[in-house]
Amino acid sequence: MRLFILLLSVFFFFSCSKYQKILKSNDLEFQYSKALDYYNNEDYNRSVQLLEKLLTSFNDREKTEEIYYYYAYGIFNIQDYVSAAYHFKNFNLKFPGSLKNEEIAFMSAYCYYMQSPRSNLDQQKTYDAIDKLQLFVSNYKDSDRVSRANELILDLNKKIEKKNFEIVKSYYETGKYRSAIYAIDDFLFRFPETMFLENLGYIQLQAYYELGKNSIEEKKEQRIKEAIFACDNYLLAFPSGKYKKETDSIYKKLKEIQNGL
Repeated sequence: MRLFILLLSVFFFFSCSKYQKILKSNDLEFQYSKALDYYNNEDYNRSVQLLEKLLTSFNDREKTEEIYYYYAYGIFNIQDYVSAAYHFKNFNLKFPGSLKNEEIAFMSAYCYYMQSPRSNLDQQKTYDAIDKLQLFVSNYKDSDRVSRANELILDLNKKIEKKNFEIVKSYYETGKYRSAIYAIDDFLFRFPETMFLENLGYIQLQAYYELGKNSIEEKKEQRIKEAIFACDNYLLAFPSGKYKKETDSIYKKLKEIQNGL
């Protein structure tokens, strides 16, 4: 084991020493060749460090474009998506006539997609990503990447949908029944084909039930009717739904309250 560690240490020493020699070399073509070797071997940190030195070293515009291309992708591959988005965008500003403009425009938008957080966090970056991807679709209508961009937009919209569902559900869970009812109506208007349709129907009828049974006398009759109506809607939409048993039980309780009024 000690021998293995010793050999590993020696290997890293010579590897680092070799890399330092490349960094200090005055042979630009040699440095570029090594930068590509590192890139192709997925050693992106070393590749980026070399490419960054070479960004302004060549007078050849085509060579500079190529270097910047790999540099932007290198940053993307080390998962610095904020910087990568900037450099992909900047690439197209620097080289507006490049044959890679469409690819780079997609990658710039894709970087925003990669910055989108999980659904329980603030979704501003998700909205930004949707805007960037929609802009790509608008600017490159005939691109083969449009279908992929639309898939990403759909995925982001599902994340926003889930975020809004959790907000709606939290109203009910914290006893804000009236807010839950209104929020569900608004949610269904915004996401008419939601995957949470049955869940929302059940949450809403529960909110109507809680609101109705705890109402003051002059409002109770109307609210109990509304709760019964919500139960009927759920059972009609989901006759074999996963909450049928619970809904039947709530419906029975509501009828008992109604008969006692």
